[in-house]
Amino acid sequence: MIQLTPLEDSDHPHFAEDLFESAFPEAERPDFDDLEKRPSNFHFMVATNDDEPIGILTYWTFEEFVYVEHFAIDEELRNNGFGKAVFLNFMTQHGGQVVMEVELPHDETSEYRVEFYASMGLYQNPYDYYQPSYHGDDRTVPMMIMSKMELDDDEFEEMRKILYKEVYKIDV
Repeated sequence: MIQLTPLEDSDHPHFAEDLFESAFPEAERPDFDDLEKRPSNFHFMVATNDDEPIGILTYWTFEEFVYVEHFAIDEELRNNGFGKAVFLNFMTQHGGQVVMEVELPHDETSEYRVEFYASMGLYQNPYDYYQPSYHGDDRTVPMMIMSKMELDDDEFEEMRKILYKEVYKIDV
């Protein structure tokens, strides 16, 4: 059975740290040790199947939406339906708007990723978006915002402002 357990309650913290650091390039993630300093609306979940670790999902809860920051399934377990099961489990628990940054499709892997989220009903918003640096430098990463419900211009801009201020600590 698929379960999502907070990292602090999980029996698999080393698995979670290893997957977090291996699945996301440094420019697309904060330092793992800095995660414990985040506010209470940030959540780091470890996904398990019958108590065996299979993945991680980090997210933020805001009044207007839930923001999925990172989601990864162990590389050896991919393409077995675990990603879909974990993500649909999460989406079921969060009935309102869900948004996430997704790498722009530029190769087979990134195209697959966009198709994966689209297959679960996420909408590809047509707005230009750049993920700010997690490390206080000028590195930005062009991304696409995908969401459970389509964002209009004002909703997109409000979501961007919230993410920049709360997640990336940038005043806009």
